Amino acid sequence: MKTSIRSNLGLGVMVLGLFVLACASGYNKPANDYYEEGLLFYDRMEYARSVESFTKVLELAPHGKDNHLVYFNRGMAYFKDRQYDKAVYDYTKALELAPPGDREFQFNCLEARANAYNNARRYDQAIGDYGEALSLSPRHERAKYLFNNRAWAWIGEENYDAAVLDFDQALAVDPDFDLAYFGRATVWNKKKDYQRALADVKEAVKRNPSNKKYDDLLFEIKSALAK
Repeated sequence: MKTSIRSNLGLGVMVLGLFVLACASGYNKPANDYYEEGLLFYDRMEYARSVESFTKVLELAPHGKDNHLVYFNRGMAYFKDRQYDKAVYDYTKALELAPPGDREFQFNCLEARANAYNNARRYDQAIGDYGEALSLSPRHERAKYLFNNRAWAWIGEENYDAAVLDFDQALAVDPDFDLAYFGRATVWNKKKDYQRALADVKEAVKRNPSNKKYDDLLFEIKSALAK
């Protein structure tokens, strides 16, 4: 039985921001107004209404030169609304329309699509997108989050050795990254390597003592050791 990571993935996702654009060529005033409305609804966490507004932009300006940003933002709203397959579609369209030289935007799209694949339990595709994003920018400021989230995808595939390697990579980037200690402790716990699990979860708790998930795992590991 595959391991569900849906509740855990959010631990490692660094929140991506929406792309804001000023009035640009190819957009009339109604399209720009709907774009601003989409951003506003997103900020208010009214994601269904945000989707509707971004969809209006695409209807009014189907060939707008910044439609890659509109698709990306609508994908973000779909993601927040847990409509992961629709989010994947929009991120894919954003990648297709992106300016060829905009590596930062491509990185953002690949990371966002990987997160959507991960939440949809399409782990192979998530792993591929995380890898492609890291190959574009291996020293990116969010690299540790991609390593961390790819590790959770490996857990979803029950490839625990690969997961450990990615958690190691995340910790190589940031030795104080509590999420990666927690993730690696989770793997050791699954492998019944309780001493390593205990050491890692203690590191996670030390760095973020307010996270209840860490305390819960610590209790679980201590209980296993007591038996």
